[in-house]
Amino acid sequence: MAVEMLFEPGRIGPITVKNRFVRAATSETMSQPSGAITDAYRTLYRDLARGGAGLILTGHMFVHPRGRYFHRQAGIHSDSLVPSLRQFTSMIHGEGGTIFAELGHAGSQCRDPDVTPMAPSPVENFVSARAPVSATGDEIEEAIASFGQGARRAREAGFDGVHIHAGHGYLISEFSSPHGNRRDDDWGGDAARRSRFVLAVYGAVREAVGADFPVTVKLGMADSMEAGGLQLEESLDRAAALEDAGVDAIEVSVGIMHLLTKSAGEFVGVTAKRAFQDLVAHRLFYPAAPEAYFLPAARAAKQRLKRVPVILVGGIRTTDTMGRILAEGAADYISMARPFIREPDLPNRIIAGKRGLVDCVSCNVCMEHEGHDPLQCWRIDKWMLLRHLLFRLRGGGH
Repeated sequence: MAVEMLFEPGRIGPITVKNRFVRAATSETMSQPSGAITDAYRTLYRDLARGGAGLILTGHMFVHPRGRYFHRQAGIHSDSLVPSLRQFTSMIHGEGGTIFAELGHAGSQCRDPDVTPMAPSPVENFVSARAPVSATGDEIEEAIASFGQGARRAREAGFDGVHIHAGHGYLISEFSSPHGNRRDDDWGGDAARRSRFVLAVYGAVREAVGADFPVTVKLGMADSMEAGGLQLEESLDRAAALEDAGVDAIEVSVGIMHLLTKSAGEFVGVTAKRAFQDLVAHRLFYPAAPEAYFLPAARAAKQRLKRVPVILVGGIRTTDTMGRILAEGAADYISMARPFIREPDLPNRIIAGKRGLVDCVSCNVCMEHEGHDPLQCWRIDKWMLLRHLLFRLRGGGH
């Protein structure tokens, strides 16, 4: 059966992962003001390691103080953080886990009021509603170098690899997008120059960690804007350039943060008190999105790339769909975020025989934690029956 392919080991660069389940990077809001991780952070990832995923990706860790998205975000911007992170990865390995550090820089999406956000161009950000300053040449080089230093720290801390966040409207994707990048110099003006930043970041990371250390990229393939945004064809060229440069895997994604939910057919809640309103209103009155809504981008990437494995994320909710994606060769790994918030042991459950729908109801209340609450599932169990019923009546759609 196709679902059995989920249990097969795979290769990402020089390492073997024990199955095809990837826990997608998800912000935690579980760190100290310094960016140092807390016991809650350790417990979250310990449970994920015990839960059986072949690969765990951390939430984005900021590589430079100016690149912090929000307070209580984990950092990897200082050598002082390495000893604690080394103890953390040792614990994960002791539980049988394989973990990559996701490296990020918020760019104009920085929501820290004490930081002046930086971007390729002074374009107001959809999420932060702040107008950033246009980065100087020196600031661009400093940001690139900070990714390399963050990768060095990740290797020194015992992570099994690094995952470069180049999507969702953060700094790298801003350089890649004609919406965010209005420059007309060496860093922008056409597709080739818009590719320069992500390739330079990859180069700095690879130089810092060496050829024998996995480096993967979460690549924004399109901006999901009606006009003026990044288009798939440009990103396919970028993915091919990253493959030629030596990247070990590409996770495909689509959308710029709040537009991400629009492209996915999702409706983001505001508080737990609105869970009923959001869940029922959206499920009853909004068109359903297809399950695995980024699958077309993954298929296109698989057709274009010659060597690099493709990781697919985005609204994957049934074991039949997971198996079918692998069986048809549309992707090599299945990456999920919200289902792992609800079921950190989801892979073990599937290996033990769980079939059909995951338990996540896609209410999206968990998405509203940043900056104030630790990542958690609000466990609206009384609505699970409604969600399952609607899923079947409407032919799927998350």
